[in-house]
Amino acid sequence: MKYIIATILRLVLCTSAVAESSAWDYSTKTDIAGKTTEFATAWGLTIRCSHSCEVFFTPDRYTLVEDQHSVLVKFNDRPAKRFGVSRSEDSTALFFSDPVAILRAIRDNGGYMTVEYKPYQRIPDTVKYGVWNLPPTILKRIEGQGKAQKDHAAACAALSDKLSNEYAGSEAWQAIFDKMVKSGCPTN
Repeated sequence: MKYIIATILRLVLCTSAVAESSAWDYSTKTDIAGKTTEFATAWGLTIRCSHSCEVFFTPDRYTLVEDQHSVLVKFNDRPAKRFGVSRSEDSTALFFSDPVAILRAIRDNGGYMTVEYKPYQRIPDTVKYGVWNLPPTILKRIEGQGKAQKDHAAACAALSDKLSNEYAGSEAWQAIFDKMVKSGCPTN
């Protein structure tokens, strides 16, 4: 009897250790042109990366979500923070507006992530995801995209400084403004 109990106990402990090694199901898919897309999913929370990453969650198979601009996100016992979102075309998922920010929050906080969202014509609801141990390739992308965002912000700031030094409406001003628009820099 002791042998059976010890064996069961070992199996339970080994299964727990394996189950907690990562909360993410990771896969890749290569299209006909040779472009690879990475997918990491954790119970309805999805990270999809090709050139850049998207992070979205599908609260429930049959839940439609309201058009909303943000959700509250809480990691473990830490205070909740607001993150921007946009609704999917079919109204069944919410995409995080700044995927790098939510990926960094997942990386830095791990454990469990609770999201409060608004189902269509219902009171706010929550959904909880296990988000420990992001896949290494996703972690590498966070750093790469963070650097690219910083570089882009610095380039936009330099263009903005140039723009402020030119006479509004001049040809030079217009050329700088056009470059800002083409580069995706904020112009307001």
